[in-house]
Amino acid sequence: MNKINIIESYRSSKVFVPDNMIRWIRSNHAGETGAVWIYIGARCVFWNKSIRNMAKEHFITEKKHLIVMSHILPSSKRSKLLILWRILGFSLGFISALFGYRFFCITIQSVENFVEKHYQEQIDFLFNNSLSFDLLQVLQICCNEEIEHQLEAKKNKGLQLNNTYENLWSCIIGKGSSLAVNISRFI
Repeated sequence: MNKINIIESYRSSKVFVPDNMIRWIRSNHAGETGAVWIYIGARCVFWNKSIRNMAKEHFITEKKHLIVMSHILPSSKRSKLLILWRILGFSLGFISALFGYRFFCITIQSVENFVEKHYQEQIDFLFNNSLSFDLLQVLQICCNEEIEHQLEAKKNKGLQLNNTYENLWSCIIGKGSSLAVNISRFI
């Protein structure tokens, strides 16, 4: 399968961001910032080769997403809480990695499940309103790569959650991600 490189896709056209998409793109930028820091935090658990390898690979993709979002969104429109998103991302990556590879995969799957829905909502909005095909293409590439991360984490952790703690953790991740997105849309 021939993958489109998101950086090349962005460079090949000037991406128009409609005014009614600024809040969404702000939350994307904040989310990609947090994602980069999740993998930085996870890499601190250096003794676990599986976590280290996954974190290294996913970090590269999330860094590309952050670069593109940084170019699309003017710095004056970015979240004023980027330091908080870095701290929370690092903490989430580090803590979940401390609990082992399965727990780390549960965390990644939960985060990426939320991110897929978040990106898909934006893609549907742009498509249904015939707005900014270039932005729609960038968001679709990001979404597809996030889905790949989600599927990899799901495959590596096993098919289902085994206990109440794992289910609770997954729920907390989803609710926390939703709260972070809603805050970053405005601040």
